[in-house]
Amino acid sequence: MTKAEKNTIENETVDILYGFKNQENRKNQFDWEFKTDGLKDILSEEDFALIEKQDSSYEKNLQLKEILQRYFSAEKGGDNAQNKKLADWIINDWGGIHSLKDFGKIINDIKNFYDKNQSGKDKIDDLRLSGSISSRSKVLSFLSPDEYVICDSRNIFALNWVLFFAQLDYDKIHLFRPLSGRNQTMPKYNLETVANLVFEREIEYTFTTYSNFCYLIKDLTKKLGFKKIYETEMLLFSISVDKECGIPHFVKEKIKETWEE
Repeated sequence: MTKAEKNTIENETVDILYGFKNQENRKNQFDWEFKTDGLKDILSEEDFALIEKQDSSYEKNLQLKEILQRYFSAEKGGDNAQNKKLADWIINDWGGIHSLKDFGKIINDIKNFYDKNQSGKDKIDDLRLSGSISSRSKVLSFLSPDEYVICDSRNIFALNWVLFFAQLDYDKIHLFRPLSGRNQTMPKYNLETVANLVFEREIEYTFTTYSNFCYLIKDLTKKLGFKKIYETEMLLFSISVDKECGIPHFVKEKIKETWEE
């Protein structure tokens, strides 16, 4: 893919995402609720109250991103009790993931982030899009929300569909390696089946690293006019399973248009 093609595809992607961004009440469709009880032992009373007083789930999560990063510590190279408590709260209380088998990988990511020689940052960039990236990226996104984005099955699902329709003029369509998820809406929309049977296009899962995902989200954020990369992250999350005006509805309409031509 040439640089010019990449830029064209990004612009097409932004045009599609603009349609979702500008939908009435789009921010209210971000429904990630979380229990704050566990934060009382982590945050100051002032910061805890600031999060609690937010009216919407969207604003509460924005405040959480701004606040929580300040509580991570570089002490002992990142491998300390404070960071373990933060990571545990993010994974279990905020993320709702109670079956994480290897918590050590999470702590190792934090240690890599604080690596003084910066070689650890390269290790984070090289993380593959596998099942563990969902939990690991959640912690990284709170550790450094200006650098790292949550990469889970819903965000990949939404972004891949937008990228698909942004590349319909190409014979081969380049997408991110999909992730398995717990949500029941996504499997009903098999991208490869739709691509082959309806649009007669070939799919190639070209993008396979966490850095591929973060870099693209950063580019899209600038072009969408968002101030923070997690605003783009939250937009993708909100449209992923919104049956009324999100990706499921969008895909249905695109298929209908093709059949009517």
